[in-house]
Amino acid sequence: MNIEELKKEYASQDNRCTAYPIYVTVQELTCIGVMAEGFSPIGDDSEIIMEHSCDNCDKNCEGGCDEEKQTEEHCEEDLPMGYMWLDVEFFLTIKGAEEYMKANAHNHGKLRTYVKWFEDRNFEMRRLLTELGFRTK
Repeated sequence: MNIEELKKEYASQDNRCTAYPIYVTVQELTCIGVMAEGFSPIGDDSEIIMEHSCDNCDKNCEGGCDEEKQTEEHCEEDLPMGYMWLDVEFFLTIKGAEEYMKANAHNHGKLRTYVKWFEDRNFEMRRLLTELGFRTK
């Protein structure tokens, strides 16, 4: 993709109600560990998923153990696992982010795009985008 096509895509894409100039992050839902009772991961986009934990299997018990092996002696109980969306990569366009996700799906778990904006005081990126002729307002 050349710079003119990139500028056109940038100016015409959905900014998802975010002020320009924007960038798009690809985020992966990442396990941050077992959550103690009463605690949760930080952030609105975090979540707790109950997962079956097993130290006696070569694989995670989620589909890894036979039902007959999933006994109290063999596997531990379901534990509250905390997950957060963490940035993996960033792009100027949603199209570029989606192409990355398609090409790299085998390297990641659950992925999504999330639009963010360059802060007013991020003078370098604002000037760079303006110099290149990108929409910034």
